[in-house]
Amino acid sequence: MQQNARPYDRAKWNYLFGSGSKDAIVKEMLRYQNSDGGMGSGFEPDVICPLSAAIPTAEAIFQAYDYDLDCRSDWFASILRYFENTVQSIPKYWEDCPREAMDYPHAPWWSYAPCTTFSPNPCAAVASAMIRYGSESQRTLGMKIAEDCFALLVSEKFCGDHDSLNIIALIEQLSAIDSPLITDQIIAAMERRILENTCFDSSKWQEYTFAPLDFVSSPDSMWYDCVSRGIEENIEYWLDTIDEQGIWNPNFSWGIDSDVSRQVTENWKGYITVKRAKILLSFDRIEK
Repeated sequence: MQQNARPYDRAKWNYLFGSGSKDAIVKEMLRYQNSDGGMGSGFEPDVICPLSAAIPTAEAIFQAYDYDLDCRSDWFASILRYFENTVQSIPKYWEDCPREAMDYPHAPWWSYAPCTTFSPNPCAAVASAMIRYGSESQRTLGMKIAEDCFALLVSEKFCGDHDSLNIIALIEQLSAIDSPLITDQIIAAMERRILENTCFDSSKWQEYTFAPLDFVSSPDSMWYDCVSRGIEENIEYWLDTIDEQGIWNPNFSWGIDSDVSRQVTENWKGYITVKRAKILLSFDRIEK
């Protein structure tokens, strides 16, 4: 981690296992933030484009939640302004990434295509931040998005793994402020979606699939009971698959060999390793 991870992921590692601080995490994160408030330049490692984009900027919201960063700070407010200023009339409020991203190296699954259907990824996470930390106009927008997300959640329409992760963020943040939007029906629907998207077969975890610990990051998670039957096996799988460098390799790749793709793989190794180590720490399976 100290030699090969991005300075940003190293800052998170040092906070968890060394003498690092939350301020150091924010300092490294802000190297990716543009003047419009959005994130670019490989903050989401598979998108190298320097321009701001919705998915990388929403990732900053997730990271703020994961590390309990100050969501009332200026840098977080600028993220919310970015989203408010760039909202569109497309079915999902924001395109995942700009068309210009195709002019830069990127993963093949990031090929640009106009949005034609609604998806909670990433707008549910954005709504969670707007409702809890935003201005009055942002809260109004966030509530509208939340209604669309919850309508999809309780329906029989497709709601995939990343969609579910984003709605989880929305539910957890609204639960923290005792929002009346969070009902027994919403919780039950979320549990159904988590089960639909969780693979409990460890022989498939080396493929691109979501395991129990992709939805549950600590024993205190709202969703622990939902996937508890697979958590211990998931922990053991992680402990068994650390490589000789002491890191985990991603279960996906660009499918090409180039200087950029190799560096992106190294970046993902650092991101995944600190994420998993943080979860294992929360389950008391590794020591500081």
